[in-house]
Amino acid sequence: MAFSLKTCTLALLVVAAFYAQLHEATFVPGSRCLCDQTIKFTPDTIKDFKITEKRPGCEKTEVVVTIEKQDMSKENVCLSLEGKLAKAFMMCWNRINKDESQKMNCLNRRKKAE
Repeated sequence: MAFSLKTCTLALLVVAAFYAQLHEATFVPGSRCLCDQTIKFTPDTIKDFKITEKRPGCEKTEVVVTIEKQDMSKENVCLSLEGKLAKAFMMCWNRINKDESQKMNCLNRRKKAE
């Protein structure tokens, strides 16, 4: 059974198109930006924060804080990188060399400043 050059070329194109489509459709967890909307300041108590640096799928650094509202519920909000609060968290994060175990130093420092 001999295949003609035309048939082989067509089959190769179909396979290439299939793999190209499969590659584009592959979901990689954490590959999108977390923050659609940002705020510059929150009056609520900040319990934790997370700084996510630039990565494939998101070309910006993101600062996400966990706040405790007056009704004791918790919510994650994104801080604007232009705001003083986000800048303070980023400076502290760099000062502690991005060490998760020292994150409380950044939160405590903020409480002392208030």
